[in-house]
Amino acid sequence: MKALTIICLATLVLFACSSKKKEAELLELSKPAWLKDRPVSSIYFYGIGITPKVGGVIYYEDKGKEKALADLSKQISTKIKSEQSLYRMEDNKGVYEYIQSRVKATSNEFLEGYEFVDKWEDQSYYYAYYRLSKSEFYALKAKRKQEALQLSLLKYKQAQEARNNYDFILALEQYAAAIDAISGYLNEQTSIETENGTIDLFEVNKDALNDLISELQLEYNTSTLTATAQEKLAESSAIVSVYCYKHPAKMIPVRFNYSGGFLVSDKFKSNSNGKVQSPEFSMSSKPEETLNVSVDLKALGRQITKNLIVRQLIEKQEPANTILTIKQG
Repeated sequence: MKALTIICLATLVLFACSSKKKEAELLELSKPAWLKDRPVSSIYFYGIGITPKVGGVIYYEDKGKEKALADLSKQISTKIKSEQSLYRMEDNKGVYEYIQSRVKATSNEFLEGYEFVDKWEDQSYYYAYYRLSKSEFYALKAKRKQEALQLSLLKYKQAQEARNNYDFILALEQYAAAIDAISGYLNEQTSIETENGTIDLFEVNKDALNDLISELQLEYNTSTLTATAQEKLAESSAIVSVYCYKHPAKMIPVRFNYSGGFLVSDKFKSNSNGKVQSPEFSMSSKPEETLNVSVDLKALGRQITKNLIVRQLIEKQEPANTILTIKQG
């Protein structure tokens, strides 16, 4: 009897294994062609999403779709990057990462118009299959680029108007916005037709930005102060005027550096009249010290834009500066 029981159990186990093997073979035979060999087409981009069958049906089907669209986005991102053969900017780590993040964001935008094609599942996984028309992708890409060029042109005109009105910070913000608008296309042509002919929007905004910064000037109201050893000089012992195109420039960040030691406060911005008060400091025991002030280009870049390309352009400039001499007497 015991032997018969063992034989029956063994038979059941073998039957179960054989049944599972048969089921696996049938599943493999039913696997669609797009899972056996990834589709390649001149007409479509394809995305395939694979996700474990955990949670409810709606949950894992949504996850499958999400992964399929991410796969589509990756292909488009690779396609965009493959078309980029030349960086106009000096390539450093920060700017490179920024450009790549813009490529990723751009590729996600182009996913409009995707289509569901098919789905399949086995005992453990769910597979989703989507596609996107390449002709629609390129048409949308061209449309988005044209919109970006138009926005950049608008910002450039607004920047020129602000500069002519001597609102220099607003002008810098608008030049930065003009470059930011076309940041996803800096390795393509960025020219546009205007009433005055063809202009390259990247070049004209870059040149205008650099020109404005180069026109910033600082000037102390006196070249020399006299103080006794260890004497504390109060704020506004000297006044710095900030100019741009020989007009007062408001909201320009400056930074002081004192040869005689540490400054409690060293960063300031020019007021509405373009003036900056000198910080409080103490005269050393040396016969002479200097209080240098310069335009804080790093702070200026962060003030006007989040765009790393524009920040790099600004920080590469030579900052305007001026020096006050403090003599012991």
